[in-house]
This record gives sequence, structure tokens and C-alpha cells, in this order.
Amino acid sequence: MEKLLEMATKLDEMQTNLSKLSWVQYTAGYDFGIDNAYKEMNCFLEDKNNYELALEYFKKDLNPVNKRRAEIFYSMIRPYHLSNELNQLNQKIQKKKNELSMILNTFRFKLNGKEVSSVELTQILSNEDNRELRKKAYFARNQINKPLIDGGFIDLINMRKEYATLYGDEDFVEYSLKQDELSPSIFSNWKDELKPYIDKLDSKRLEYAKRFLNCDEMMPWDENYIMAKISPIRNRIVDMSNYYEILRKFFLNFGLDLDKFNITYDIFSRKNKSEWGYNFPIKAGVDSRILANVKNRYHEYRVLLHETGHGVHSFLLKEEEILLNQGVSGIISEGIANLFSSFLYEEIFYSDFFDKSEELGFKELVEYNRLSHLRSIGSIFFDQELYRNEINSLDDIYNLYFKINKDLFGDEPFDEAPPFAYTIHYTTHPIYLHNYFMGDITCEMLRKVFCKRYGINNITEKPKEFGEFLINEVINPSGLYKYEELFERISGEEFSLRWYLE
Repeated sequence: MEKLLEMATKLDEMQTNLSKLSWVQYTAGYDFGIDNAYKEMNCFLEDKNNYELALEYFKKDLNPVNKRRAEIFYSMIRPYHLSNELNQLNQKIQKKKNELSMILNTFRFKLNGKEVSSVELTQILSNEDNRELRKKAYFARNQINKPLIDGGFIDLINMRKEYATLYGDEDFVEYSLKQDELSPSIFSNWKDELKPYIDKLDSKRLEYAKRFLNCDEMMPWDENYIMAKISPIRNRIVDMSNYYEILRKFFLNFGLDLDKFNITYDIFSRKNKSEWGYNFPIKAGVDSRILANVKNRYHEYRVLLHETGHGVHSFLLKEEEILLNQGVSGIISEGIANLFSSFLYEEIFYSDFFDKSEELGFKELVEYNRLSHLRSIGSIFFDQELYRNEINSLDDIYNLYFKINKDLFGDEPFDEAPPFAYTIHYTTHPIYLHNYFMGDITCEMLRKVFCKRYGINNITEKPKEFGEFLINEVINPSGLYKYEELFERISGEEFSLRWYLE
């Protein structure tokens, strides 16, 4: 395996360089050679000698672990040896994606003629009693739609469609799921499984609309506001200058010491910095970086918990297992991150800020969030249907958006353009949004399996044991198995929405 590992190490060095360049682009808005970094990687992956070596190991009779290592590398390099046409198209896709990333990262919204950050819009949506102003803040996010289209977003969609067709898959969705080692049919029953819960979701939304809005309908610009009404403490101003010690103390409960990990944080907003939250796993076990945007509100710790979960996960992977680390599913990665962010409303975390009197409000909020999160399936399906429908204009995108949410939830179209492009995943990480929701399903499974094993009601009763369970049962074997195999290995059952719904 020595030659294969040497080749994997060279590729890892190129990926590390690309990650560092991406970090600069996302945190400062500068491009110091991302296209060239992609070209260097592409040349390496297109090298015929490298492919022949990968194919040689792939065909060898190896032990199960080495077989998996060879399978992972072969799957990475094979697409670059199907045709020159595919390789040229891939380079065009990478270039266009990088151009659109620059637009997204440097764009700033305006409200009433004044530039506002995404964090400020979120605060208006959470705190503003004036419903019309909340609506205005919500639709301010659609300002990026046209610049992204003008920059070539539809061209990017069509290039991806063409790539999947040339590759030999039915569509780009099937192509993406196969690349992620997921069954292309994994979403086929979701709509039917969701249906029985729509009435319950609508009933709860109606209840809260009457209770907090004095009307019969909850709209998207009401959702954060109602969360704040259920538990006003989530919007409490807190001093985040001590964020690292707060996070460190929390993770120590699970036997995880952040001081042992080289995690860099960049958490305050500024010009030309991406307004999303990210973890950049520059190199597993060596360097992990976190981008966030906060303004001293308690609920903003959620993104810090999520991204720190990614960072911890990156350092719990073995540095020397370059190939197996490449095989870790994005669902496992997002699941672990979501798991840690879910503690925001549990005493094990909030006790550093509030007393136990807030528990009931937090519990109600968790129950509401759990149900309302089902609406994220609309975004997942929209992400997919962009690649299964003919898209020639911005209106085609809007019509598709409205159709999906009408079919799933009975939503009527807005009288304004729906915000969609500000969700950067549609541009940079297509067919990815399912990882978050499937990560939540994985969290539920892990909670239930662990609690059953230890005869407890909540994993916070045995946090150190849960940390060990997470490392031994999930993280250590996560590169050895495809996601669905790993899920069944831990739970004893096949993946299903019922882990979340029941």
C-alpha cells in the first residue's frame, strides 16, 4: 500500500493548499489562486500513471481495511479518466463556482437604503414586533438572486446537468448521491412518510400564530420571532468575548479538551467576509478553522457549537489515515456537528448563562423546532429539483420553488420573489442540504441507541461515556463504511425517517 499512500499524501497536500486559499477568500474576500490550485489538483488526478496505480490496487486481493482505502482513492480518481470532455467541463464548473462564490461572499443586503449584515437581518426577524418590518427584512434576502443569476448560476446548473449526463447517470442528483455513496432511491419515500405529519405541523403553526400573532397564519418572516416568544431568553444579549472558555468547558463534559486541538476561530462580521458559518478542516488532526458571524446573542452559540463540533471531529480523525478520512460521509460530519449544537437548550450548556427556571421554555422550543424542522425538506427537494427540471430563467426557479412548497406543505406563492440564492449551498455544495436533516436523524438514532444501552433517559446523564461511544462507535469506523452501512451497524436497523418522526 506504500505507493498508494504516497499518492494520497500528495493529493492531500494539494487539498490542504486549496482549503487554505478558500479560507482567505471566505474570510477576507481575496482570491490568491484558487483556480490554479484546482488546475494543479486536476492535473494530478488526470495523470494516467496515477490512475493505473489506483486501478491496480483496486483490483488487488487486499484485507478489508486496505480494500476500503483502495476503493476510496479509485472512486476519487476514476471520474478524471472517462473522457477529456468531462475533464474540460469539470474545470469550467470549478471556475464558475469560484466566480459565484466571490459574488456571494462579498454581497451585502440593504434595508431602507442602509447596508445590513445577515446577522442584523436575523435579529430583526427575531426581535422586531412590527410584522411588516420583519417581512421587509425577510425579502431583503432576495436581493442576491438576480446578481447570482447575472453571474451565471443557471449556466452552472446546466453545466452540472451536462456533466452528469456525460458521466452516464440519470441526472445530477443521482450522480451526486452515488459520489457520496448513497442509494439514489434513499429519498423516494420521504414525501409519503412526511404526509401524516403535515396536519400536526400545520396545527402547531396555527396554534402559535393565534397565540403570538393574533392571526390564523404563520409566515416565514414570523418563524424566528415566534421562537423568541416561546423562549425570550434565546435572544438575550450575552458577552461573547469569552466564547472560547465557554465552549472549552462544555466540551470537557464529554472528555474532549479543545486546548489539545489547533482550532482557529474568526467569529465577528466584517466587510468582504462570508456571512455564513463554516468549518474549514484544513488538514485532519492538524489544522481546523471556524468562520462565524455573531453579535452577542445567546442563540448565536448554536453556530459556534455546530462548527466546533466539526472541528473536534476533524481532530478525532487519525491524521495518518488520509484515505479513510476521505471516506467519512458528510451526513456523519453534519450529524456530529448538529448533535453538539442541539445542547444549546440543555442545562449542560445553558447553566453558564441562565438558571433552571428557563428549562420549560427551552423544552417547548426544542419540541417546536423538532416539528418545524420538517419544513427543511422543502429546501432539500428544491436543491434536487433544480437539476430535474428545465431552468432557463429566474422565473423558472421561482415557479419551481413555489411548486415544491405547495406540493409538500400547501404553501401559497409569495407576492414577492422568494429568497433562495443567499443559501450558498445551492451554488457551492449542490445536493448537500440533505446532510443536515439526515444528520439530525443520525443524532436521534445515536441518542436512542446510547440511552438504551446505558438504561438512561438523556445522554447528559453520562456525557463522558457518550464521548467515548461517539469516538469508538461512530468516528473511528466512519471511514470504513458507507453511510447506510454504518447507520445499520450502529442501530441494527436500516436508515429511515421514522427515527426522527417517531
